[in-house]
Amino acid sequence: MDKKKKLYCLAAGALALAALAFALLYRPGGGGEEAASASRRTQETVADQGYFTVKRLAGEAYYPDEKNWTYHFTYAYPAVEGDTYTAALINDTYQMALGETKDIALPMFAASPDMQFDGHNEVEHDFSVLCNTERLLSILQRQRQTRGERPPSLQLEAQTFNVSGDTAGDVMTLRGAALILAGADPEKLEGITAADLPDFPGLVNGSSDEMEEALLPVLYAEFEKLQSAGAVRADADRDDYEIDFIPSRDFYVSAEGKIVFFFPPSLLAEPSFDVPEFSFTPAEIEALL
Repeated sequence: MDKKKKLYCLAAGALALAALAFALLYRPGGGGEEAASASRRTQETVADQGYFTVKRLAGEAYYPDEKNWTYHFTYAYPAVEGDTYTAALINDTYQMALGETKDIALPMFAASPDMQFDGHNEVEHDFSVLCNTERLLSILQRQRQTRGERPPSLQLEAQTFNVSGDTAGDVMTLRGAALILAGADPEKLEGITAADLPDFPGLVNGSSDEMEEALLPVLYAEFEKLQSAGAVRADADRDDYEIDFIPSRDFYVSAEGKIVFFFPPSLLAEPSFDVPEFSFTPAEIEALL
């Protein structure tokens, strides 16, 4: 992939990440006046030390100002240390998402009477580094919004980046992550054949959608067990499960080299980031295909 095309894909991915904030914050009827001013404080600390040094870019902002705020944003976003092209691609993904939230979405909401609710709205964003190796970097983002007396709104979103080869800095699909964990050469993912990974013909010849179709019924059986135990929503049926849980999206890679699927907070009986998780090796996914 040439640099121009890669940067275009990066911008598209970053805008998709910004949708995380809008999905939590936006409600119809919002106005749009000139962006309000905000107080900002930022600091950097080391969040994780592995193949990359990942810094924690943390800060807070008040809208329209610290004394008269209707929105208070506390955040921490990842920042990969170094001046490599791969680090720049990963950092731009998160910086664009942060900018969309901090400089566009929240000032707009604070300026709109329809978006102020009880006048004190808290938005908190944080992350964890879950895999940081010479093959993959996997990061899980957490966002929580509190609006008055309403239950908090929680959202989890994960990104797994390839860190080597021509696609270094790209967000991996479920299939791409599984292939790399199975031993595929990151530089040959697009043209990979069964001869390259003879033990994984399903992963090689399949797609992320096919993996998702194979995983949904297996994990629904786990969902039903949790439903019987009262851990997930009693009113959620199979359709709700398949609307809210998307295996090709709701996964990360663990430090042990497994793909970990997680149910979103929206399916839980009580709002929490402590969500049910299910780990699969590439061989276990292959067996389902």
